[in-house]
Amino acid sequence: MCLPLAALAAQRWVEFRSGPFVVLSSAGERGGREALAQLEQLHWGLAAVLSQQELKTRWPVRVVVRRGQDGSPVSPRLTRDAYTGAVTARAPIPREWMRECARILIEPGAGRLPAEFESGLADFYSNFEVRGSTLIAGQPLPEAARSLNWARIHLLSTQPDYYGRLRVLLYNLGQGAEPEPAYANALRITPAEIERQAAAHLAAGKFTTVELSGRPLNPQRDFTARVPSLAPEIVLADLTLDRAAYAAILQRQPESVEALEGLGLAALREKRPDEARTRLEATCQAGSANARVWLEYGRLAGDRKALEKAAQLNPGWAEPHFLLAQRETDFKAKIERLKKAASLEPHNAAYQQALEGQRAALVEFEAAERRRAEEEKRREIEALKAEALARIRAAEARANRQDPPGISERKVEEWWEGPKPEGKVRGRLRQIDCLGRVLRVVIDTDGQTTRLLIRDPKKVVVLGGGTLELACGAQRAPRLVVIEYFVKPDAKLAAAGEVATIEYQ
Repeated sequence: MCLPLAALAAQRWVEFRSGPFVVLSSAGERGGREALAQLEQLHWGLAAVLSQQELKTRWPVRVVVRRGQDGSPVSPRLTRDAYTGAVTARAPIPREWMRECARILIEPGAGRLPAEFESGLADFYSNFEVRGSTLIAGQPLPEAARSLNWARIHLLSTQPDYYGRLRVLLYNLGQGAEPEPAYANALRITPAEIERQAAAHLAAGKFTTVELSGRPLNPQRDFTARVPSLAPEIVLADLTLDRAAYAAILQRQPESVEALEGLGLAALREKRPDEARTRLEATCQAGSANARVWLEYGRLAGDRKALEKAAQLNPGWAEPHFLLAQRETDFKAKIERLKKAASLEPHNAAYQQALEGQRAALVEFEAAERRRAEEEKRREIEALKAEALARIRAAEARANRQDPPGISERKVEEWWEGPKPEGKVRGRLRQIDCLGRVLRVVIDTDGQTTRLLIRDPKKVVVLGGGTLELACGAQRAPRLVVIEYFVKPDAKLAAAGEVATIEYQ
């Protein structure tokens, strides 16, 4: 990064692209092609074992290939808008570098694969040799770097008893299957037995290699050299995250949106929120297509639209959805945002806990709403009862004021506002005939039978409390009833009239 500008300009930069990788080489085409070929074989091997055609990273992986005198390797890390790292041309890529790259490839596409398997895969695939289109994998790691997670993957990848079954196990676990059935389905063995074998395998220290199918490619033919899509000085500034480098670029090129982005994110990293907000806002207004810029500005400014823009620019990124969930007021909308965040990053415990917490809160909220509605209904009923009682008391008071002296000695007549039927029968309700919409009740009275019609059950008054019982057919236990009815003979239905009131005795 400290190269003089003239020296930087004199270098010929070339770019190669494949899958998630963007390789920029200042060390000639050969160095760039060789580095990309190594990375593509890593990508191919991991995609195969994870049962996927292609692994998609959350951010592009941008790799600088340079000569040894221009700098040491730098492991990839999230910088301005990509995972950015550097390797040395025509030299082995360090194991730690490859492990971090493997982790970047594995995490988004591994689903709910347990973390110990992700760690073991990253370790195993950090150390392999390429021979044509074949990967020679399983070389032992330095003793200090060996772990049970690595030994488990090494065992399942290299031992003949398990060869070819690892991908089935990983697929099942990635889909969320419980360990016992997942192991039984793929390996015909229990998780506990595999753990025992893996521990013994690690302790024995005898590690064989295995040949795995790689990607059949010809770097000269399959990788096209092109003019870099991003200015090399921006890439080198991203590599070092150097504020001064971004500022120098902006001084020479005031229109550089990327330099503006770098300065805004640098201010944020240095905990200068006011400066960061100002610079990030200017970057957004300048037309930035960087999801990180929009998210950080939305976070600082509390701008929902900026967060939605970030989610749109990088659909595979969970954080915009998590931040948007925190701004939702509706439980269901909040849960949908959290579900999206948790699905994009299944291993993020904070997202999972927030989702479970909101689901529990929704259940409690709905229960509280039901209790509130029931209490409100109860209060309404009580209010109606109180109102009705008040009207009765008022009517009684008016009647008492209007009664002449001696009224208490008069005969009290029953007050009835119901129908005034002419007929009355007392007997046992023996049968109810269902005749379409009309019911016909049959009453036995000392050997005599009376048939009456009910055309509208809602108009029948039940005296003495209770509800109208109208079970069609012969009554198993005929009840004693008193029925008042309107005398309306119906010759067609053989009925003497229509029921007005019924009293069960």
